[in-house]
Amino acid sequence: MLFLQEFNIEIRGKKGAENSIADHLSRIERENDPMPLKDEFPDEQLFHINTPTPWFVDICNFVAAS
Repeated sequence: MLFLQEFNIEIRGKKGAENSIADHLSRIERENDPMPLKDEFPDEQLFHINTPTPWFVDICNFVAAS
């Protein structure tokens, strides 16, 4: 939800009579949620990813600085 706040969006609703798909989707029977919700935000997980620096980074920095 926080990610969507970064955008300037407008959400418009349709009445049930105009939106037949919503009626069918609301009637689908399903079991309990098979996947539990995670309390962590994806951004927090992305900041913890450590990847090794490629071998050519020093060369690229040298060429860019020259």
